[in-house]
Amino acid sequence: MDFDIIEYISGLTSYIFDKAIYKRIALERGVSDVTSFDDLDTKSKDLLLADVLYVAYMSPKQSASISLTHGSNKKSVGGQTTGNTTDLYDIIKGIYTKYEDDKLELVTRGDGTLNWINIDDRKYV
Repeated sequence: MDFDIIEYISGLTSYIFDKAIYKRIALERGVSDVTSFDDLDTKSKDLLLADVLYVAYMSPKQSASISLTHGSNKKSVGGQTTGNTTDLYDIIKGIYTKYEDDKLELVTRGDGTLNWINIDDRKYV
C-alpha cells in the first residue's frame, strides 16, 4: 500500500481544507518527502495534528457547501461548522506546549480569540 503524506494529513481530522494547506503544513514540518508511515515519529504526528487543528481554529466557524462539476465529474463538499473552539484551542496549545514548538507563541499571544479590526474608511478615501 502506497503512503501519501498529504492524504495522511488530510485524514487527521474531519475538517476539509484545500490541498494546498496540507502541502504547506507538510513542507513546514519537513515531512513532504516522507514515503512511509513508519518514518513518522509520535512528535511529528502530534504536531501535524496540531497544525491542522490550528488551521481549523483560525478559519471561519461556518462554511457553505460547494459543488464542482466538470463534464461528467462531480464533487460535492457539505458545509462545515466548528462548534466549541475552546476545545480546539486547548488541544493545539497542549501539543505545542508538550513539544515546546515555536508555534506556541501564535496561540498564546492573545486571549485565544480573534477580533475584527475596525478601520475608519474616511482615512482611505
